Amino acid sequence: MLWAMYPLAVNAGIDATEYWDMTLEEIIVQSKGIKERHMRELKERAVMDHKLSQLMAYAFNEPNKMPDVDKMYGFLDDGDKAADQSEPMEDWQRDRLEFMKQAELIKATNNAKKGGG
Repeated sequence: MLWAMYPLAVNAGIDATEYWDMTLEEIIVQSKGIKERHMRELKERAVMDHKLSQLMAYAFNEPNKMPDVDKMYGFLDDGDKAADQSEPMEDWQRDRLEFMKQAELIKATNNAKKGGG
C-alpha cells in the first residue's frame, strides 16, 4: 500500500526522503494540507488577476478615474482603516459591495456605448 501511494505522495508535494519515515495518517494529513494550501494560492492568484484586469480596464478606458493602489489592494493598507471600523465586514457584505461596484461599471459602460454609438 505504501509503495502504491509513494508516487502519488511525492507528486502531491511530500518530500521523497521524508515519505518513508511518515505514518499513513501523517501522509494523508500532509497531502491534504498541501492540497488546501495550493487551492488557497490559486484563489489568491485569481483575485489578484481579477484586480489587475480591473486596473487595466481603468487604465485603458478611463485613466483619470483609476483608483488608488491602496483602494484596489486593501491588504496594502496598514490596518488603520480596519481598526476604525466598529465591526468587521462579513464575507457576504464584501461580496455584495464588490458585486454592486461591478454592476455600476457595467451600467456605465452600457450607457457610454448607447450615448457614443
